[in-house]
Amino acid sequence: MPDATTTHSGRLPSLDILRGATVAMMILVNNPGSWSSVFGCLSHSAWDGCTPTDLVFPFFLFIVGASIRFAFRRYDWRLTRRTAAKILRRGAAIWIVGIAISKFPYYDFIAGEWSSWHDVRIMGVLPRIALCYSIGALLCLGLRSARRIALAALLLAAAYQTLVYALGDATLEGYFGSALDNALLGESHLYHGYRDAAGARVAFDPEGLAGTMTATVNVMLGYLAAMCMAGGSDGRLRMAAWGGTAIVAALALNGAIPINKPIWSASYALYTCGIAVVLWYWVSRLTDRDEGAGRVGNIFRVFGSNALFAYVLSTLIVKIVAQMRVWNGAHDALVSPYSRWWEMLAAATTPRIGSLLAALSLVALCWAVTWPLYKKRIFIKL
Repeated sequence: MPDATTTHSGRLPSLDILRGATVAMMILVNNPGSWSSVFGCLSHSAWDGCTPTDLVFPFFLFIVGASIRFAFRRYDWRLTRRTAAKILRRGAAIWIVGIAISKFPYYDFIAGEWSSWHDVRIMGVLPRIALCYSIGALLCLGLRSARRIALAALLLAAAYQTLVYALGDATLEGYFGSALDNALLGESHLYHGYRDAAGARVAFDPEGLAGTMTATVNVMLGYLAAMCMAGGSDGRLRMAAWGGTAIVAALALNGAIPINKPIWSASYALYTCGIAVVLWYWVSRLTDRDEGAGRVGNIFRVFGSNALFAYVLSTLIVKIVAQMRVWNGAHDALVSPYSRWWEMLAAATTPRIGSLLAALSLVALCWAVTWPLYKKRIFIKL
C-alpha cells in the first residue's frame, strides 16, 4: 500500500512537478539562441552571488536526494550488498552516459575529422550527478537516522569550507580545488570557460572533484526533506521551518562565506537547499493531497517522470543540429539551423527575446518527445 506521501501510482506528484520544472529550466538556460543575447536572470553569476539560473543544478541534486528516499523504500532503506551494488551500478551508468554524450557525435562533419578524446572533460553535470548520487545514497542508507545524516552533512560542509580557506581562498586563482583537479584529472580534461584577471582562459572546472563534497550535501538534505514529507502535515511544516532557517543562516554566513556556485560553497549549498525545501512545501500543499496537480503541474510531470532522459535528449538534439548547415542570405554564409532560427525570432522581436524563444522551442520539442512516454507510463532510468 502506498504511504501518505504517494498516490495510487506510487509516485509523488509534487516531486515529479518540481523535478520536471527543474529539468525544463536546465534545458532552457543551457541552450539560448545566442549566448551574446541572454537575460541576466538566465545567466550564471560571474562568481559570487546567486541568480535564478544558479538554483537549477542544486535543485536537481536536492531532488535526487529526495528520490533516493522513495526509491529505496522497498529495501527498507538499508545499506546492504544488494543496495550498494545497485547504487554503484546506477552511478557508473550516469557517469558513462555523461562522458559518451560529451563527445557526441564523435565525428565532426564540419571540420571533417574524428573527435579527440585527449581533451574530453571528465567532470561535468552528469558525472557530478553520478558522484553525488552514489556518495549521498551510500551515506544516507548507511547512517539511516535523520540525526546522523544531518550531522554528517554538516561535517561534510564544514570540512570542505575549512579546506577552502586552509589551502587557499575562495577566488578563482586561489581555490584549492583547481590544483586538485589538475593533479588528478589533468588540465586538458577540465573546463576552460573562466578567465583570469588578465582575460586569459584558465583550467577551472565548476563541477570539479572538491566541490562535489558540498554538492553531496544537497543530496543528503533532499533525503532528509523526503523523510519529513513522510510525516504528514506536521512533517511538512517541520520541513518548511528548517528550509526557512537554512535560507536565513546562509544569508547570515554570506559575508564570511560568500554564496558561490562555481566552488559550491557551504553557504550556497545551504541557501539553495533552503529555497528548494520551501518551494517543495508549497508545491506539495497544492498537489499531493488528492493528486490535483492541475494542467500546469501535469506539463512539468511529463519531464519529471523521465528527467535525465529529457536532459540527455536536449543535449543530443543540440549537438546533432550543430552539425547541420543552412544558408543565411543576410550574412552570405552557412550557419546552423538553431542559429538561423534564433536570427528569425530575433528579427521578429528583439535579440534577447528571440534567444529566449529559441530555447523555449527546444524545451517544447523535448516535451513533445517525452509526453508519449509519460502517457504510456514508460520511465527510462539511467
